[in-house]
Amino acid sequence: FISISSTVGPGNSATRGISRAGCLTSNFLNIKRHGTSSCIPLKVLNLRNISTSMKMSDSGTPKEIIIPIPSGHIAGKVWNEGGIPFVGLHGWMDNAGTWDKLAPLLPKNVSLISIDLPGHGLSSHRPSGTSHHFSNLLLVIERVVQHFGLSEVNLLAHSMSSGASILYAGTFPEKVKKVIMIDLIKPISVDATDQPLKTAQGIGDLLALESKIGRLPPRYEFNDMVDKMVKSYGDSLSEEAAKILLKRGSTKHADGLYSFNYDPQLKARNIFGMTFEQQKAFANRIQCELLLIKCSNGPLYESMEMYNEMLSIYEKKAKKYIYKIVEGSHHVHLNNAEIVAPILCEFMQNNDSLVS
Repeated sequence: FISISSTVGPGNSATRGISRAGCLTSNFLNIKRHGTSSCIPLKVLNLRNISTSMKMSDSGTPKEIIIPIPSGHIAGKVWNEGGIPFVGLHGWMDNAGTWDKLAPLLPKNVSLISIDLPGHGLSSHRPSGTSHHFSNLLLVIERVVQHFGLSEVNLLAHSMSSGASILYAGTFPEKVKKVIMIDLIKPISVDATDQPLKTAQGIGDLLALESKIGRLPPRYEFNDMVDKMVKSYGDSLSEEAAKILLKRGSTKHADGLYSFNYDPQLKARNIFGMTFEQQKAFANRIQCELLLIKCSNGPLYESMEMYNEMLSIYEKKAKKYIYKIVEGSHHVHLNNAEIVAPILCEFMQNNDSLVS
């Protein structure tokens, strides 16, 4: 990989292990998808008072989890139960499977709590008629943190969730210890003068999608679905990576055809965005250690001038700041996990903010 790195300041705080969490009793959860349902057996998972000194579970065998929320549930899985917790957050239209290739390569004393964001994967859709505001992701992160009783938290995020993670770190600077952002330098901002038009567009999107609620989604042969994903992602995904995401991102029907699981409301543009000035205010509050990985063939959504200004804030405010450019596409962590795994392992194992 091509490395451009900067390290700022020593750290001396410690992230505590998972201290308390709800206990999921052995049961079957019926997840309804477009008039069908699929049964997912859930094993007993009790993370209460787990210490990082306990014997780790097999990192290659994640445990399925369900987190109740007022509008339904957040689904996910825990890799290497009992380790130092990192909350894994995926990009737009992806799901918890985004970390399937990387998770087994992470340090054995790290536990990855990988979730499907609402409207993605096996998580509940949002109530009909509600917009997927980007800022809602901060509330989702906090729900997960509180569910597992984490007084301190580490975040591993890709794309859209990278933007949410840095905002969350600015919202709760005292409890975010490490943030890893993959292929997004900052959240996408909106100029204040452009917001009225974008609001009108977002409202139009949502109302148009509402007219389609209740219709059965299109069904496809599995190979056709894989092809659609690869093409729609602009070749950012390999065929293997698409198949991994479809494990949680699709439903097989009795006729042998498949449909996508995602909430159609995800396709509506945000009704309200954040200005760059607002984003900088959040970034100026971070206190965490920050690792930012940019992909050489990944997208750039805004000007380099804005990116450089935000990177300068990260360097000044982060307890430790590392910026690396790696060869690969936007989904390098899923297509070629071996490229980024050593970088992540070194950052995770650095004990400036963690204890094992």
